[in-house]
Amino acid sequence: MDDEMELGMGIHGETGVQKLKLLPVRQTIDLAFDQLFVGPRTLDLSPDTSVLLFVNNLGGCSNLELGVIVKDAIENLEQRKLHVKRVICGEMMTSFNMKGFSLSVLKLATDMSSTILNLLDAPTDAFAWPKMISPVQSSNSIQAVSDSLEFSEQFTSQIVISESPLSLDSSHSELVNQALQAIVKRLHSETDELNRLDAVSGDGDTGTAFLRAAEAIARDLANKKLVLYRPSSLFRRLGLIAESRMGGTSGAICGLFFAATAKQLSLSKYSGKVIDSLCDAFEAGIQSVESYARVQPGDKSLLDALIPAIDFVKSKRTQQNFRAHDWKDLAIVTQQAAQETRNFVAKVGRAAFAKRVENMVPDPGAIAVSIIIQAICDTFAKAASK
Repeated sequence: MDDEMELGMGIHGETGVQKLKLLPVRQTIDLAFDQLFVGPRTLDLSPDTSVLLFVNNLGGCSNLELGVIVKDAIENLEQRKLHVKRVICGEMMTSFNMKGFSLSVLKLATDMSSTILNLLDAPTDAFAWPKMISPVQSSNSIQAVSDSLEFSEQFTSQIVISESPLSLDSSHSELVNQALQAIVKRLHSETDELNRLDAVSGDGDTGTAFLRAAEAIARDLANKKLVLYRPSSLFRRLGLIAESRMGGTSGAICGLFFAATAKQLSLSKYSGKVIDSLCDAFEAGIQSVESYARVQPGDKSLLDALIPAIDFVKSKRTQQNFRAHDWKDLAIVTQQAAQETRNFVAKVGRAAFAKRVENMVPDPGAIAVSIIIQAICDTFAKAASK
């Protein structure tokens, strides 16, 4: 049965303890360790005992699957208050067409543990003997450093010399909040369409990439981690989210753009006019992307929608404020620019290496930019019309 597994089957096909439906790896490992640790005829291991974990690939597990098994097995032992001192993982005893694994635990007695570990750590010329994994960090330690976004935030905060004096009043900060919420909502609803567009000649994950960023923004809004009244801080955080959550060409471009805009705002003097400071910052962001990502206008990327949007904003620098029709015009300009990318030949990203198809589609990254700017424009146009 393809959906069935047998717990405790022998290497030669001997009958195991029980047959059951396939379970997730974490649950399967928990059942296996219960056979070792729970009951009258089991291994006696008191809390804080040191152990060695042996994970044997019976022959049909891929390296990726084996890595998941090792990780979940370590975490399970730690939850049982055991200290995993070493891990041996490999194909030690295999069988033809055997898709499975076995787990063994060696109790390291206090008086012999150092001797046993020294022997196991000793170099060997045995061809098939796997390398010892040591030391093993606890899952708590791994979890503490695994969030690249928070690590980047902590690292960046240490090197930021100063923040921009540009700040928004409470009413505009609330509009920024509403705009971000609108962006999150729109990216959620457009995920499948963006993935469909990307699947034509790319990896089919542009929508998912922007969705990951949207979800991170939503969490930050809920946890009040975004400094909505200070654009330099907000853009810096958005750049970190793009770098650590999105991935791919879109993540790299967005990360570079927001990092450069934040830096420009922090280093430049505030003239007293918000639109001037933002236009200069956006221009610095575009230059950074063109310089470091080697992406140019016409390369069929999200820049092909972003640059026309910024150019439109720059054309309104002489105005004191954006009026409702300005916001609507900005959305139209961006949407038209995004749609025009269907006529471009991709020169960046996965699409640059794919065979050109007859029915060309617009760049999904450019469409994502138009979706984001549409959400921003709808929010601010509504406020401006009051």
